[in-house]
Amino acid sequence: MSVTSKLDENELEMLRRVVALYIRTGHPVSSRVVKRFYRLSMSTANIRKILHGLEEKGFLYKPHISAGRVPSDLGYRAYVDGISKGVIGDRELLERIRLRLGQDWLDIKDLMARTSQLLSELTAYMGLIMGIFEPDATIESIRIFQLEGPLGLVVVNLSPGMERKVYIELGKRYRDEVIHGAELMINERIAGHSLTEAPEILTLFLREHEGEENEIVKVLAAEAEYLFEWGYDLKFYFKGMEQQIGLPEYKNTRILQNLIRIMGERSLMLDVMRHRLPHDELVTIGRENELEELSDFSIVTRRFVTGECSGLLGVLGPMRMSYSRVLYILDGMAEELHRVKIKG
Repeated sequence: MSVTSKLDENELEMLRRVVALYIRTGHPVSSRVVKRFYRLSMSTANIRKILHGLEEKGFLYKPHISAGRVPSDLGYRAYVDGISKGVIGDRELLERIRLRLGQDWLDIKDLMARTSQLLSELTAYMGLIMGIFEPDATIESIRIFQLEGPLGLVVVNLSPGMERKVYIELGKRYRDEVIHGAELMINERIAGHSLTEAPEILTLFLREHEGEENEIVKVLAAEAEYLFEWGYDLKFYFKGMEQQIGLPEYKNTRILQNLIRIMGERSLMLDVMRHRLPHDELVTIGRENELEELSDFSIVTRRFVTGECSGLLGVLGPMRMSYSRVLYILDGMAEELHRVKIKG
């Protein structure tokens, strides 16, 4: 059921006006401001009555007793669900995207880095792009080498002809036969399976076995992100970190600390983006995001396809986001990326 089903037309239109004004100004919206900005004929008393009803239904709230009202997560959701796509029609913006991306590239990774940077420049939020590269490549074998002290090296061989080396902390020295035994037991179960299947196979192994070999498997399972998730690559860029951050939301210490943590722990956003892959387009607002660190943010993602890879474009920013513009930009970028050719 739509979140707006309990609103009548007057309430829905008033909610859209309040959210649009708040996104534009960043200041709580009062009945007087609504009347003056939209040049409404209805009295401020009637406007105030509608706003009070929206507040009682959970779409708006007052940050302070004497302040105007601001949208709740539910209010933003109702607003986003009512956005008509493609209404901006900013040809100059699309041409800027075309000039920056519409060329032949030698390296897909370079294209991804430039795309995340352009997203941030155009939106003033964090630009995200996740590419998918060979996520179903088949594992041929895993080799484990014990180096100096507790240090170890794991080599993952994939078909066709790819290899990844990851250094690990084994925690202690093991006898050669223990290392060899763990290697054999892992390969019996994991060889012939895809990268995406490997972490679950290791988890099942841990439940079924004990002993020193199990200790080694436990270390590998803890490093699964680096060993087996290299079919995905995430690039992100936030222009605000290079300049003084202008958005008032980032003056809130909690929000700023969460943003810095998100940028510092790449695996958090990689996991978030991977879970959004089934959706061609997805907007999540505030507490709709599963991570506590993201409860003050909105994330908008859009699938894309190039000749080299597919994946997700995304923007992470405060809930007071210009959603129409962000969706328009993501659509334009996805269309342009579809035309891009990789020479390398």
